[in-house]
Amino acid sequence: MHKITPRLNFKHTYIYVLILTLIVACGHRYVLKSVEPSSVELNAKDNPPVDSTVWKIIAPYKTEMDKKMNEVLIVSNQPLVKGEPEGALGNLVADITLSMANKKYTNGAVDFCVLNNGGLRSALPKGEITMGKVFELMPFENEMVVLTLSGDKVKKLLAFIAERNGCPLSGIKLGIKNNLPINVLINNVSFDENKTYKLVTSDYLANGGDKLEFLTQGVAKELLNYKLRDAIIDYLKAEKAKGNTLTVKTDGRIYNE
Repeated sequence: MHKITPRLNFKHTYIYVLILTLIVACGHRYVLKSVEPSSVELNAKDNPPVDSTVWKIIAPYKTEMDKKMNEVLIVSNQPLVKGEPEGALGNLVADITLSMANKKYTNGAVDFCVLNNGGLRSALPKGEITMGKVFELMPFENEMVVLTLSGDKVKKLLAFIAERNGCPLSGIKLGIKNNLPINVLINNVSFDENKTYKLVTSDYLANGGDKLEFLTQGVAKELLNYKLRDAIIDYLKAEKAKGNTLTVKTDGRIYNE
């Protein structure tokens, strides 16, 4: 499963951070056994009044959290949504992941990226994309992992992609016919089952999530210690700093024949 269990509204997240901070600050005599999340709208009129002392503690955190979540990372020229066999949102996230992985990875080049649509939890709007929107898109704490795979394992992965009618990917182009992959190109070169390839993906998928158990049988597994969400944020900030806006196209990297 993904690394996050409770689905928390971001305007309430700071309450849980504060509570956990206070628990830790009390010393090592207490052990947190479980968390049962619930949402409380602090501005709602029908909620019980908040103790003024507690509010004085919470207010600075809320102000800082609101400021951070409302930071505009970039402006998008279109809404970005998932799609099958290909979608603009999946293309964006996979392209960012592959690009940023190759900046972080120091043991050669990463050949391609494969992610899952289930990991993209919301669309991105046209107009201002804030930090909060990226957290909504990628609320999980999943990190980037580079797997070295034999050609046989890549072949299984390609079959999985075709059976699922596509997924977010980058560095690959393939057709799907009768639920099977055809005309597969990796880095614009025909797939060679006798080669090994380097794949960047999430640790969730690298650990066999979403029925990809065979990925755990790769030749090598290397953690980049870099969250997918942080990669997206870093990329969008860098593009904005260049004066760019965001335009994403579907380009036929996955197609049905």
